[in-house]
Amino acid sequence: MKVLEEKEVIVKDASKPTADANEQARDAWRGWVIPAVGSAAFFSSMLMNGIRNYERYGFPTHVFTFSDKVLFALPILVVVAALADLKPKEDSA
Repeated sequence: MKVLEEKEVIVKDASKPTADANEQARDAWRGWVIPAVGSAAFFSSMLMNGIRNYERYGFPTHVFTFSDKVLFALPILVVVAALADLKPKEDSA
């Protein structure tokens, strides 16, 4: 019986780093998923409102000012900057 108990302790101790790594990976992905869900909800609401405005008023190219166009461009610039940051760094060697 003592050998079985020792074996169980060894197996439990050996699997602990894997369980810890899995929990750390789960936490990392949850840190990504939770904001993504909120962003998706915001984006879908924004898109629906844009479609409704288009149906009611058409595309208002004649009423946009320069500052409006700058505001519209900001999200695109942020996405481009974020994607550029994901590019793998080249080795200097």
